[in-house]
Amino acid sequence: MDSISVILIFIVALIFSVGFLLIVISLVPTLNQLKSLLKDVEKTSYEARELVKNLQEISETVDTDLKKVDSIVDSTKETVDSISHSMKFVKKNIFKSSAGLLAFIPAMKFGWKFIKKIKGGDK
Repeated sequence: MDSISVILIFIVALIFSVGFLLIVISLVPTLNQLKSLLKDVEKTSYEARELVKNLQEISETVDTDLKKVDSIVDSTKETVDSISHSMKFVKKNIFKSSAGLLAFIPAMKFGWKFIKKIKGGDK
C-alpha cells in the first residue's frame, strides 16, 4: 500500500471516530434525560394508581349514600301519598258535607263581636 491510501484510510477513520465521539457526547445527556423521564413516569404512574384507588373508595361511598337517599325518597313518596289520601278524605267527607256550616263561621264571629259591643264588653 502506498502512503496516500494509508493517509486516506487514516483520515476516513479519523472522521468516523470524531463523528462517533460527537454522537456519544450528544447521546449521554439525552440518555440521562430519558432516565430521569422514566423515573418521573414511574412516580406519576404510582400517583395515578393511588388516585384511582381513592376515586374507587369515593365512588363506593357515594353509591352507599345514594342507596340511603333512594330509601329516604321512597319513604317520603309513601308519606306524601298517605297524606294526600288523608287530605282527599277530609276534603270529600268533612269540608264538602259541612260547607254550609263553615260558611256561618265568619257570620258567627261578626255576630259575637257585635253582641260584645252592644253589651259593652270591649271598654
